Formats: sequence, C-alpha cells, structure tokens
Amino acid sequence: MSPNAFDALSMAEAALPPDLIPLAHRLLSASQVAPPSELKRLLDQGAPAWFQDEDLGWSCLHYAAERREPECLRILLAGGAVWNAVDRWGRTAGEICLSLGDRVGWEMIRNEGVRSEMLHHLLAGPSSSATDSSTNIKLRAEDNSSAGDNLAFLQSKLAWEVGDDGRERVIDADGNGVMMGWEEPLMREHVRLMTSSHPDAQPGGAGISVLNVGYGLGIIDRLFQATEPRPLHHTIIEAHPQVLEHLRAEGVHEWPGVRILEGRWQDWLLDPEKVGEVLAGTPEGSGFGAVFIDTFAEGYDDLKAFFDVLPDILDGEDASFSFWNGLGATNATIYAVSSHLAELHLEDVGMGVKWYDVPIAESLRSEVWKGVRRRYWDLPGYRLPVARLQLH
Repeated sequence: MSPNAFDALSMAEAALPPDLIPLAHRLLSASQVAPPSELKRLLDQGAPAWFQDEDLGWSCLHYAAERREPECLRILLAGGAVWNAVDRWGRTAGEICLSLGDRVGWEMIRNEGVRSEMLHHLLAGPSSSATDSSTNIKLRAEDNSSAGDNLAFLQSKLAWEVGDDGRERVIDADGNGVMMGWEEPLMREHVRLMTSSHPDAQPGGAGISVLNVGYGLGIIDRLFQATEPRPLHHTIIEAHPQVLEHLRAEGVHEWPGVRILEGRWQDWLLDPEKVGEVLAGTPEGSGFGAVFIDTFAEGYDDLKAFFDVLPDILDGEDASFSFWNGLGATNATIYAVSSHLAELHLEDVGMGVKWYDVPIAESLRSEVWKGVRRRYWDLPGYRLPVARLQLH
C-alpha cells in the first residue's frame, strides 16, 4: 500500500458521521475478543466494517482473523468487511490466517474475494470497457506511476540494464521493473507445457503458429524459436516504441517466420477487421497453436477482455493459451483470488485450465530487486496456467 493510502485512512475517521466514530472503534475492539453475537449487534447498529485503525492499518477482519474463529469472519464478511483491505505492511486478513496455519479462515476470505469479484464483473456487464480504469478490479495497490497505467507506460522512457543478480532487465522511467531476467525459468516452463501436447510441435511435426503479446526482453520469443520443430509462424504484438526499436536492432524481424504487429493488442484483436488481418498470417487463417500474453501496467479487466477473444484466434482443442500470472503477486491471498477468478472466466469462454505450481526462490533474492522502485513479486511460488478449448 502506498503512503498516500494511509493518508486516506487517517482521513477516514474525519469523513465518518460523528455517531459512527464510536461504533467503528467498538467494532475494532469487539473483533479482538467479543462473541460473534456482539459483532452482529454492532454491525446491525451501522458500525462500518471497512474501517481500519491508524496504528497498524488493521480492519475488524484482520483482528478477527487473529482469533481463528470462522464464525466471526463469516459475520464480518456478511456485514461488509473488505476481503482485500491491506495493513501498513500490505497484508490482508488472509495473510494473518496463513501465518497462523488457519486454512479454514483463509479459504473463507479467499472465497469471499472470488465471489465479490465475480459479482463485480456480473454487474459491470459485457458493455464495460476493458480500458475503463473506473471499473478495474483492485487486485493490486493503486499506483500513479507508469506501472499503473498502460497508456502512460507506452509513453515512458525505458532502460535496458544488468541488475546485481547478473541478469538483464528492463526498467521504466519511474524505476519500475518492466521485465526481469529472473523470469526466464518460468518462461521456459510456459513454452514447454504449451507445446508438450500439440501434434505439430512434436519431433517431425510441421511446427505450430505462435502469438505472443508483449515482447519485453524477448525471453519467451527466443524460447519458442528454439523449439524443435521451430514455429511455422510466429507473430509478436508490441506497442512500446522503444521496445519496437530494440527488437528491430536485435534483428527479431529477420527471425524465420516472425511477423511483428505494432500497436496494443486491443487495437488488433478487438477490431473484427484487424483480427482477420492477424489470422491471415497463420496457415489457412486457421488460428494459433500457442498464444501467450505478458503486458505491462494492465489490470485484470484487460486480461479478461483478452480471454473473450481466445475462441476466435486458437486453432482448435490442441491449441494452448497461457499468460504471465502476476496479478496481486505481492500478496498470497490476492494472488489466489486472481488465479481462481481467471480460471472461472476462462471456463466462461469454453476453456479448461490446468495449473502447475513452480517454485521460484530466486525471485526473493535481495540482489534481484536492488535498484527497482516497485517490487512486483514477493511469493515463493508461481501458479502457471495452461488453458485449452473444451470442444466436447
């Protein structure tokens, strides 16, 4: 959570009607020791379940999580407690449960997160714009830098450098890591799992058509190019002017079968005429055998909008889709909710997901993040998704 977020918390009490201030504090106190019936009585009187104290930034849900009493959590969640409210250290009540080994309490909070986010999308309806920031799910902390706004990012200056861990990385003008070399083992697993069962990707096969959205350091594109057989066709969609300049300087446009489409994926794949142009590059216009997306400074709504186009661009049930699963990756509860939410929304478009848990201890090394303003990863493991169309 940013410092400004706690400036807002300190103003929350001033914004409350005077008669609710004592109730807010009584609910915080009651959540620590009082029986569930007292919590319900205070909520019925109008006590604000969203209120957080100024010392720790704890909400009533944080305090109740510390008690390991599921009934308290149930009452507070039903009374409006915010499942993903974070304290001064960026922890939700779910992390309190995890630290105490309370799986039951954690699952209650996770399930409420999934329910509330699904309801958000249901109420937003199909007409909501993927680029309308007013409807974006807050699966990550607010960020006014280029890391929090894709259009701002596309206008930002980037730098390619080598970090203290000896790996290449791309940093934006605000010092945020755009893509970092520690991700390479994960990208290798993405490619291996995406190509493992497609008949055209097996030895002696014709090679598959690949679509990658977001070049970054080019790690996954180089890995796809190194497969045997090599991709028959390989499309890269990239919007950042400097990245386009960099990949051309690297000669990526001269790789066998590679085509570079300049612009945001929304410009290409949400326009019916442009979609036809994208597919025209694949054999017989049949679609792609492997699709991967890893953009920067986009939210969950953007990812969900990408899910919606998948049935139109994949070449059948042997084709696979995967994405860089980094939403909420500084918080275990938010990460679990976003992963589960993605699975449900992929099911909505007719895709089944298989998850692979990959340990990534290297991502936690201090050398990896030295000189980086925004640490976008703080978990010991990665949930790698591979989705395929379910046609039967």
